[in-house]
Amino acid sequence: MHVATTERGFIVRKTVLAAAVAAALTLAAADASAQAKGTATKADVQAVQAQMQALADRLGKLEAANAALQSENAELKSLVDRRDAETDYLKAQTRDLREESAVANNEISKVKGADWATRIKARGDLRFRTEGIETERVVGSGATATVDDAADRWRERIRARFGFDATITDHVKGTILFATGADDPRSSNQTMGTVGSRKAIGVDMAYVDWTALQGVNVVLGKQPWTIYRPGNSLFYDGDYNPEGIAVKYDRGMLFGTAYGWMLTENYDSNPDNPDRSKPNYDSKVFGAQLGLKFPLFGGETRIAANYYDCVACENKSPLFNNNANGNTTYAYKFTPTATATNMLAYDYNVVELAAEMGMTLFNQPFSVWADYAQNTASDVEYDSAYAVGVSLGKASNPKTWNAAFWYQDVDKDALFAQFIDSDFADGRTDGQGWVLRGAYAPVRNFNIQATYFINTINKDVAVLNSASGVVPAYHIGDDLNYDRLQLDLNYKF
Repeated sequence: MHVATTERGFIVRKTVLAAAVAAALTLAAADASAQAKGTATKADVQAVQAQMQALADRLGKLEAANAALQSENAELKSLVDRRDAETDYLKAQTRDLREESAVANNEISKVKGADWATRIKARGDLRFRTEGIETERVVGSGATATVDDAADRWRERIRARFGFDATITDHVKGTILFATGADDPRSSNQTMGTVGSRKAIGVDMAYVDWTALQGVNVVLGKQPWTIYRPGNSLFYDGDYNPEGIAVKYDRGMLFGTAYGWMLTENYDSNPDNPDRSKPNYDSKVFGAQLGLKFPLFGGETRIAANYYDCVACENKSPLFNNNANGNTTYAYKFTPTATATNMLAYDYNVVELAAEMGMTLFNQPFSVWADYAQNTASDVEYDSAYAVGVSLGKASNPKTWNAAFWYQDVDKDALFAQFIDSDFADGRTDGQGWVLRGAYAPVRNFNIQATYFINTINKDVAVLNSASGVVPAYHIGDDLNYDRLQLDLNYKF
């Protein structure tokens, strides 16, 4: 633009010069003509003057146009300079904005990462336990067998659990929890004293909880108990985490659960195995619970009915380590040379009724509760279980405490024994007795707890003993005393 304007000024200057030259030549021609003629008429002079005046006027206009063009040229040059400066400024601004955008994207990535981090919460606990056990034992076999005191046992044990709860979406949450312990489904305790050996760690929980509707949750995976358990009832072990699916409902006064839990996958490629084994028929537990909760005496009262059916349990072996935990079994060999397998003698179709009433007593939370169950399967003789107890206080906040005691009685085949508590009556059915518990929390997230079990085992069916250990040969007299004291230091974080 600057070059074009300069060329226009140069053309104007040439035009003005050409006009001046033309005027001079005209005057010179007129003068020469006059000299040639010797004289010039008045008309000739006037004509020349008119031409000169016209040329002067034209020259003036051309000079004015040239001045205007020079001014325009200067303005255009200034504008170009400003545009060049603005271009440089915009380039610098663009470069700065790119740098700022890169920093902003990096910060946004950090914020997104931080937002995801806020959706994950870690949790865990550690327990150190000193435990003493006093019990009786059977000495000898056959007709000469007797009952005598067994040696007292003291041991130290630890339990550690650590995991994460994650908010996956607004309606889906997930949990994964690791714990000490090997395969035992009812205990994550590890006994110390094996010359400092490393302790096993396994997956204790792994499940998702989907809020499908308001008050309706679908739980999938290795999950905590989704059924309501009253008070301190030990019909179900607190460390056992069933595996399968549960649909929970809790809205208003109503609550309930429908569930299906896997026990064992049975598979054999040979379809001709004896019908007794049903190798391709998996053992499962299906059940449902329905309950009602309502305010009463300044607290909350709950009542619930639960039913579960152990499918493919009778004449099967859905047992951990081939141990029936007190349920009635018989030995069966699938081949003549195979090790005998314990097979459950009965089915387990259990009806359970539970109730708990909460209130405030002496400015402390107080509850009284009861739990009753009966195995309704056919031909079961020892089929009932019950537990009743009270609890006062809660050891949670600093300088708070709890005291509780209850009585429990479980017949040999009243409950599916793979689920029952592993401490009461040596972790078996066919036991009864008291449990006393006290706890104190000196600070938050730490408490000291003592539990004393005063039980008897083999209350319904006397000890079976034989030299072979396969087919019981003789019934031995009375039930056996079983006492267990646990002193726990519990840490939460």
